[in-house]
Amino acid sequence: MIMRLRTDTTHLRREAAVTLPQGGSRHHLRESFLMLVCLVFYEVGHGLATGREDIAVANGMAVLRAEKALGIYIEPWVQAVASRLDLIVAWSVAFYQYAHMPLTVGCLIWLYMRRAEAWHLFRNWFVMMNLMAVSVFALLPTAPPRMLFSSGIVDMAYLRDWTDAIVAGPSPLANPYAAVPSLHFGYALFVAIAVFMLARPRWVRWLAAAYPFAVLASIVISGNHFILDAVAGGLVAAAAYYAAVHTRATATTSFQTVIAVREREGG
Repeated sequence: MIMRLRTDTTHLRREAAVTLPQGGSRHHLRESFLMLVCLVFYEVGHGLATGREDIAVANGMAVLRAEKALGIYIEPWVQAVASRLDLIVAWSVAFYQYAHMPLTVGCLIWLYMRRAEAWHLFRNWFVMMNLMAVSVFALLPTAPPRMLFSSGIVDMAYLRDWTDAIVAGPSPLANPYAAVPSLHFGYALFVAIAVFMLARPRWVRWLAAAYPFAVLASIVISGNHFILDAVAGGLVAAAAYYAAVHTRATATTSFQTVIAVREREGG
């Protein structure tokens, strides 16, 4: 995947346009609707977990046991260290709640409006990432660590009584048992790679590279995800990227074949 990213970075930077996308209002509405559907499916998930709360908790405990077996169960220690400074905890809660969706939507708008030549690749990547993740949510609902009372991990927003001052609370439509894979981390990788590949200022690219690490810190400190949840989010993002690149390459090859046949036949 690293070699593929390097190749695509050079190619996309060469192709990237700084003009508005072509296609007319119908095209703009279609693309906007497609992105809206992806984001709505990510948010609206109560039906996927209703009546399966016990399964979600059991799956969450399975993730906890897996981390202990791998020797990476450090979330309680991370929370204990971070909790020494209220500012760090406040940042993690606010960053988790407020940075995730605005930055993702902002990146999508930037790609569409300012990097139109690269849009189809990243659109397909985003759509496939959401399809894969929602499929896992439906098949394997998983409770976040803050809902597992024996995990030693606390919900920092409730512990510090910041649910009203900082966080308005989760959306009433959101799926509370969508911890695996972590789309907070998956989306962060998507944003980071898109900006790193296509942005021109070097400082912007390196700031984007740091973004997934900031997201990882916030989701662990706030008690919303295990480290393995983030790993799963990264794997889904990588698989979706591979599928998007493969789909793009197949479509390009098919188009070139059709053109060649038409030229041969004089059509």
